[in-house]
Amino acid sequence: MTPQIVITGLGVVSPLGHDLDSYWNGLLRGEVPVRPLDYPGTAVDGSLTYVVDGAPGSDGEIGRASGFAVEAARAALADAGLAGEGAEPETVGLCVGTGNGDSDLQEAERDGRRKLTGLQWFPYGTSGVLARELGLSGPATTVSTACAAGAYAVALGAEMITDGEADVVLVGGTEAVSRPAMGAFLRLGAADPVHCRPFDSDRAGTVYGEGAAFLVLESAEHAAARGRTPYAAVLGAGWSCDAFHVTAPDPEGVQAVRAAHEALTRGGVAKDSVGAVISHGTGTPANDSTESRTTATVLGGMVASVPVAAVKSALGHSGGAAGAFSCVTAALASRHGVLPPVGTLDRVDPECSLRLVRDVPESTRGTTLLVNAYAFGGNNITVAIGAAQGPGTAAEVRA
Repeated sequence: MTPQIVITGLGVVSPLGHDLDSYWNGLLRGEVPVRPLDYPGTAVDGSLTYVVDGAPGSDGEIGRASGFAVEAARAALADAGLAGEGAEPETVGLCVGTGNGDSDLQEAERDGRRKLTGLQWFPYGTSGVLARELGLSGPATTVSTACAAGAYAVALGAEMITDGEADVVLVGGTEAVSRPAMGAFLRLGAADPVHCRPFDSDRAGTVYGEGAAFLVLESAEHAAARGRTPYAAVLGAGWSCDAFHVTAPDPEGVQAVRAAHEALTRGGVAKDSVGAVISHGTGTPANDSTESRTTATVLGGMVASVPVAAVKSALGHSGGAAGAFSCVTAALASRHGVLPPVGTLDRVDPECSLRLVRDVPESTRGTTLLVNAYAFGGNNITVAIGAAQGPGTAAEVRA
C-alpha cells in the first residue's frame, strides 16, 4: 500500500521575513517588499527586486543561495521536531531545487572581489553543503529545472519516501539574486518596472526575488509514531514538457493541463475536492495568459468558485525556489483554511476568468490545493497538496 506523505516541518528565508509567522502574516496582508537592487556583483544596480535582508548568506566559503538554504532547512527540521538528535542522519534524505545555485561566487571572482578554489567553482553543491552543515548522510540530490525546480524537489522527495529510500526527506528550493538571473530577464524584456503584477491588465513582466523555502516530508505512519501533527499531505504530482520553445510557454497549454490532471489522478483526488490554486503567476503577459486558460480548463465549471492566489506579488520570482515557496504556502493555507490576496492586483486582465483573491484573504473551498510551477525549457509541474488523514492529523485535532 502506498504510504501517505505528510508535511511536518516548514522553514523560510524570504523578503517578508525569516520565520513562519512573518512570512504568513506578510502574505495575508498583501505586502509588496520590492526595492531597487544595490547588491554588489549583479551589474544591474537600481533594478527592482524582492531582496532578502538580515539573513545569513555566504560565510566566504559558500554562496548566498546555499546560505539561505542552510537557514531555512535548519528551521524546517526544528519545526518538525527533528533538530539535534531528532532523527538518524542516514535516514534523512535531501532534495534541493535551484536555478543558478551559488553563481554569485563566480561573479565575485570575475569582478576581482575574491579568489575561488576547488569546488567553489561548482555552483550546484547546495545539497552537499546542507548534508555537511546539518550532519545528514541519507540520499541527496539537486534538481535544476529552472523556475519549476523547487516544486520538482517536493515531488521527488515524496517519491524517495514512497520508494523506501529514506524515512524523512528535507525538500525545497533556494535562489539568490545574481547577474545571470537578472541579465536573462532584462535581455528578454521580461522585467516589470513597477512590481510583480500577476494577472493584472497592466503587467509588463516579472520582478526577480530571492530566498529559500524548505519542507520536511515523511510518511503519515512515521509522523504518528513521533507524535507529530502534519500541516498537510503531498497527495500527488504530475509533470510534463511542452517541447515547444526554450523560453515561451505553449499558448495552448496542453501539457500544463496534462500535468494537473496527472497530479489529481496519481493522488486519487476527485476534481470537485479542489478548493484553491496557488498559481505560478509570474506577471509576464504570455505566462499569465496561458496559465489562466489552462487552469480554467482544469477547473471546468468550478472556475468561478475556486480561489486562486499568486504569491510572487509578495515574493517576486525566486526562480528555483519559487515552487517550494508555493508548496510552503499551500501547506499553511491547508492548515489555516485561507488563501493570501494578490497584493499588486489593480485591474484584472479581462481575458482572465479565474477567481483571483483580491484585497483580503479568502477561505479555501475544498480539501485539496493545486500548486502550479512552469519554467524555461517547457517544464511543467502541478503538485496536489491537501489535508492529511488519520490519527493525530490536523483534521482530527480540529474536530
